[in-house]
Amino acid sequence: MVDRTAPSVRTSEPVPPWLEAIWQRLLDAHRHARLGQALLFSGPLGIGKRILAEHLAGMLLCVAPQADGRACGACADCRLLEAGNHPDRLLLEPAADAASGEIRAEQVRQLCARETLTPMRGSTKVLIIRPADAMNLFAANSLLKTLEEPADSTVWVLVTEHPQRLSQTIRSRCQQISMISPQLEQALPWLETRLETRLEPSAARQGSAGAKAPSGTRADAAAALPAQRAAHCLALAQGAPFRALALAETGALEQRRDLLDDLIGIAQGERDPLGVAHEWQRLELSAALAAMIDALIDSLRLGIDPAGARIIHLGARQALAALAGQIEAAAGHRFLRLLLQTRSAIDAPMNQQILFEALLVRWARLTRASA
Repeated sequence: MVDRTAPSVRTSEPVPPWLEAIWQRLLDAHRHARLGQALLFSGPLGIGKRILAEHLAGMLLCVAPQADGRACGACADCRLLEAGNHPDRLLLEPAADAASGEIRAEQVRQLCARETLTPMRGSTKVLIIRPADAMNLFAANSLLKTLEEPADSTVWVLVTEHPQRLSQTIRSRCQQISMISPQLEQALPWLETRLETRLEPSAARQGSAGAKAPSGTRADAAAALPAQRAAHCLALAQGAPFRALALAETGALEQRRDLLDDLIGIAQGERDPLGVAHEWQRLELSAALAAMIDALIDSLRLGIDPAGARIIHLGARQALAALAGQIEAAAGHRFLRLLLQTRSAIDAPMNQQILFEALLVRWARLTRASA
C-alpha cells in the first residue's frame, strides 16, 4: 500500500556508527549534486537499511538540515515527517491483505502516478519501496518504465535484503548502496547503551545498589545484565544490531533459551521428543527451526573448535560442547541440510505437529548416537 506512515525514526538523531561512512558518502553526493535519482539499499536483515532511508528522506525534505546533513527535527517539514503526514515522503509496502506478500503492479502504478506530480512543500519528493524484492514481475516492469525517465524532483529509494531477486535492468538504473553487518566493536557498545535504558525496573534497582554490594552478588549480576544480554542477542541475530534489539525487546531471547533447554534435555535423555513436539505447537515454525539450526551449528563448530570462538549460544557453551562429542559430523551435516531445506519451504502447507515430531525424534537419535 502507498501511505505516509510515520517512519518511527527520529531523523534528527545520529545514524548508527557503522552507517556513518555510508551516510557521509550520501551527504557528499547530495552536496555536489551527484546523488542518484534512484538508490538501492541492500544488505542483511536488521543492519539499518530502513533507518538510513528515513535519514536520507529527512535530509532531503528538511528546510534547515544540521551541519552533518541530519534533519533539524524542529522545522514544519520535520514535524510532518515524524507524524507520518509529510506529503512528499511516500512509502510503498505489500498490501496488508495480500496473502502472497507481494507488491502488485497496481500499487506501483499508483505510486508512479504521484511521481509525476509537483512536490507539495519543497523541491523534492522521496518515494520508498520496501522490500523492493516483493514486487512481482508486472510491478517491477511498471517501475522500470518510470526509472528510465524519472521526474527531476523525485528520489526513489529501494530497500531490500535480496538484491539478486531484482532484475538486472532495475539494478542498473539505481545507485547501489551495499551494506554489511557491522564489526562487533561498533555494534556491541551501541546495543548495550540501548538495552541499559530498557532494563526491567527490578534489575535496574538492584544494579543501582551495586556500589555497596560485595563482588559476586545479585547486584553485580544485574549490573552486568545489559552487556551479557547484548552479546547474546547480537550472536543470535548473526551480528545484526537492530534485529538483536528486537530480540531483546520482544522476549525472543528468553524463548530461545527455553527452546535450547528443550533440545539439550532431549539430547541428555531427560525430555521426550514427542512431548516436546506437542509443547512446541504454540510456536512459530520459523522460531523452532532457527533454534534447531543454530544449536546444531554450534555443536558442529565446537566439534572442530573447542574454544567456540564463533558459537551463537554463548551461555550454553558447556552443554553444547558435551553434545559435540556425541554428534557424528557427517550425520550432523546431513541433518543440518534437512533443516535448511525445511526452512526454505516454510510457506508450503505442512502438518506442524508431525513435522516437529519427525525432526525432534531425529535430533534425539543424532545426539544420543554415541552416548
